[in-house]
Amino acid sequence: MRAIKINSRSIKIIIFTFALLFAASLFVYLSMKKERDWVIDEITFKTRDGFELSAFLLRPENPGKNKYPSVACFHQLSGNRDDFLKLFPMFAKKGIVTLAPNFVRQRANLSAKRITDLKDALEYLSSLDFTRKGKTGIITASFTVETGMYAIQNNPDIIANVIISGPILREESREWITRNSDLAIFNIASILDGNHYLLMEEYTARSLNPLSRNLLIEKTETPFTLPAHGTFVFDEIPEIQNHIADFFAEVFGIDKEADGIVKNPKPKDMITFFSTDNMPINATFRKPAGKSIIPALLIYPPESETRLYYDELINTLVDKGFAVLAPNTKRACRKKTKINLCDMEVNGALNFLREDPDIDPERIAVLFPGFYHYFAIKAVNNNELSVDLIMLMNFRKFREFLDLEKSRSENGPAVRFIRSSEQQKILFYMRKYLKK
Repeated sequence: MRAIKINSRSIKIIIFTFALLFAASLFVYLSMKKERDWVIDEITFKTRDGFELSAFLLRPENPGKNKYPSVACFHQLSGNRDDFLKLFPMFAKKGIVTLAPNFVRQRANLSAKRITDLKDALEYLSSLDFTRKGKTGIITASFTVETGMYAIQNNPDIIANVIISGPILREESREWITRNSDLAIFNIASILDGNHYLLMEEYTARSLNPLSRNLLIEKTETPFTLPAHGTFVFDEIPEIQNHIADFFAEVFGIDKEADGIVKNPKPKDMITFFSTDNMPINATFRKPAGKSIIPALLIYPPESETRLYYDELINTLVDKGFAVLAPNTKRACRKKTKINLCDMEVNGALNFLREDPDIDPERIAVLFPGFYHYFAIKAVNNNELSVDLIMLMNFRKFREFLDLEKSRSENGPAVRFIRSSEQQKILFYMRKYLKK
């Protein structure tokens, strides 16, 4: 048998070849990894009248010259951009850029500014270098369903609309569905939604797009004692999120998923706590760095506002040594018949604070806005909250219902009234009653 001789030159060639193959494999791996990394940005954009809207933007971290389909998410009345965060990982996996704005100009009517705000959000989305023209969808929920219908008219880029708990549409909107065969509609409604549920089949029948479909939820009991209305379905029935992502992927013609992974699935300072009936609730939670046994404030936003309403105040309170928990309210607390649901939410928030090792459980305050009045009155009069201070914002017309003497008893919390324009009083009362 003849021996094989390997000289130094051959060894160098072999080493060089392996190094080259390794470098090529590493390049391919890193390139694929870059494509898989997606991020959530907190951005702002201006509407046509100069009003500034904040939003979450889900995008590939390194889009390069690639173009991606996109979805704009329009939250329901008293909802906010956080409603859609649970969908973002599914959309990143499919390779779908997603914009979820905060529509703070909410009113109980179909105002022109509500429509133009939605239009401006779509224009911002289409202006991004990495979004693909003609491959855009929207998600609308409850109050924004018809607003969304008006916002996308004469916009050929919009080819898909997920309707969650859609209301009774005006005849103009219903006819428009029929005339626009290119619009694929995915209707989602709970049987507990009443008319919303009954009309879903009609809206789908009016669509001429073969990809249109219904998802009708026939459960009469829900784990959170609330109808699965609007974006509540994401908590009640989590698998619906996958159905929505699959619908958009089919309409957009996505045959190969991007397998995107969100690097920062929760924005800065966001946590999730659970109500006493185990409903997940997103919240901003901030506390001074490097301090322990600190007082805390549980703070709820006014109606039609979000926790972002208090951003400047939260910064001030944290700088002064207070911790702040600012949840996104998810309960119908302004209704007499629903105040037990407020109990579950508020007590869940208080439990979260008391379990934090840095918080002093004996120094906690709560601020309720006006639309919490039924719950707040009951809690104050019956001394149901074990806190040191309760602040009631914009409660002036409800003072006659409050038994202030009882609420200021030795065992009860101090109660103070403030106006929304007097936020510095919050800091004053925190210092006074929490002995900061």
